[in-house]
Amino acid sequence: MADLYDMHCHLGFAPDVAVLAREGAAAGIGALACTVAPGEFPALREALAPYPALHAALGLHPWQLADGAAGEDELALFCELAGQTPLIGEVGLDFGGTRAATRDAQVAALRRMLAACERFDANLYSVHAVRAAGVALDVLEEAGAFAPHTGNDVVFHWFSGTSAELTRARDLGCCFSVGPRMLATRRGRAYARDLPVDRLLLETDEPARDGEALDGAAWRARLEEALDALAAARGVEAAALAPALAATSERLLAR
Repeated sequence: MADLYDMHCHLGFAPDVAVLAREGAAAGIGALACTVAPGEFPALREALAPYPALHAALGLHPWQLADGAAGEDELALFCELAGQTPLIGEVGLDFGGTRAATRDAQVAALRRMLAACERFDANLYSVHAVRAAGVALDVLEEAGAFAPHTGNDVVFHWFSGTSAELTRARDLGCCFSVGPRMLATRRGRAYARDLPVDRLLLETDEPARDGEALDGAAWRARLEEALDALAAARGVEAAALAPALAATSERLLAR
């Protein structure tokens, strides 16, 4: 039974996904394992299938689009697979640095992916937005992602937008997954302190790189680090905070 949930991680980057999944489940971890390209999704879903608290999400990372690693074939595959799962992530927009030059192409791709997903109800979206939170909210809103009748939920991963964008996302009903790196910044701690507890989730964003080793004990330790940092930012005990975070995670994943 899971008692800590990692609501944005990349288990597909592990050298042996099956081993990490087994160790993570034994360590009491539940997870939303995001993919960066849709071709990863079928194998990851199969590897996680024996562990009810570990869930694979279908994604196409904006870096893949901005850097030219993904194109029409990957977009078409994403749209084809969208009917197979309500768990979507990592998707979004990144207008940081040179990636801003592909802004229009990223927006068009996100609109296309959301259109494919919105044919089905009750999706959970894990969203990446760097220097793009307002535009991401615009596109999500245009697609109907926040319409109450759909049962959708939107989670911003490692939110770095402005305070006005945070307020807008909160008012639209978004949740926010936070990890040690976000909580290492003053802005990140302020956001984590001010958000309602039922909108907060833990994340590690680990493994951070393809092929990077991570075992179950280290994974658990990074989640506990995130929990401790979040509790410190809110001025509460970690043991008092953990059940609320787990309850929200379980609700989001139960679809």
